Amino acid sequence: MTASEGSFVGFAKQTAKGTPNVTDASFKYMLFNDGGMGPDPITIPLDPEVGGGAMLRDVARVGVISRGQFSFVPRPQTLGDMLYAATGNVATTASGTAKSHVFTLGANQFAAPYYTFRSAPGNMWGEQFQDCRLNSLSLAWKGANFVRGEMGVVGGLPLPVSTAAWAAITKVDGGPQFLTPVSKIEVPDATVLKVLSGMFTCGMSIPLDEQFVVGSYSPDAMDITRRAFQLSFVIKLEDSVLYKKLLYDAAGGAAWAAAMMREATLDIMLNSVVEADTVAHTPYSLKIAANGSSTSTANVVWSAQPVAMRAGKQVTMAMTGTFIADPAGGEPITLTLVNNTASY
Repeated sequence: MTASEGSFVGFAKQTAKGTPNVTDASFKYMLFNDGGMGPDPITIPLDPEVGGGAMLRDVARVGVISRGQFSFVPRPQTLGDMLYAATGNVATTASGTAKSHVFTLGANQFAAPYYTFRSAPGNMWGEQFQDCRLNSLSLAWKGANFVRGEMGVVGGLPLPVSTAAWAAITKVDGGPQFLTPVSKIEVPDATVLKVLSGMFTCGMSIPLDEQFVVGSYSPDAMDITRRAFQLSFVIKLEDSVLYKKLLYDAAGGAAWAAAMMREATLDIMLNSVVEADTVAHTPYSLKIAANGSSTSTANVVWSAQPVAMRAGKQVTMAMTGTFIADPAGGEPITLTLVNNTASY
């Protein structure tokens, strides 16, 4: 029996599309709970033809992509690569031994690095997947638990490779985890919410229908055409103030109004109990921030579902914040990750 725990999945940033990274020292290997990556061939049947009988007469393989999906407990080092892939822009500053990486969309909101992924299922064989980009990333949390993640990857040409030079077990990111008991969520109006569970999702639209060009079995590129960011929470309710703002009138009036509640003054901090700088006592952390200092300039629009009531349970409400373009033209989202990684 071959154990899944003997498997390895790693990735390294490419210098350009079409140039797979083959430098072993560049790769970071991730721990994950569930998932995998492999070739995803595109096959099509020959069209039905008059006189051809009742059965298909042929099936052809006309293309191939690489595809992966992973569930994992995020670690500060490799999470930085995922955030870079989700946003496309990063700036790094140092404070003692801690490094602060600020991820934004930047001037080109469609930019993103390409990565080469490696996989060794059960360490029985090796595969290389070039020209990969993330098409989804989510971080989920609930009380008294680890922060957990989901990631989707789509890429180009797969290739069987040798694992002899990988030394993967020495490069696995087994760093500290983020824990919800030491994390903090304030939203909206800097109000501390009693959050039972929540999720931050990043979606990168990479349509492939116009990427297969004549003369190639693999996609021409993995162009991102749209990005979407969203926050969702399930919270305990103890009064009607927030409920009325979300479902009736954002201004707190006495009747239903069409205007949605816009609030970007939020503070979502996911922390570790481990310190990135033991002198300054700076923990490993991830902060999620929006933009806009007033209801007219705020770039997060909030909505809610009707209150959930179940026998023997507390009254709860599910609320969702959708990031929109900053009305003032600034950065719509800023993700600040503190760890010990020098750069991305």
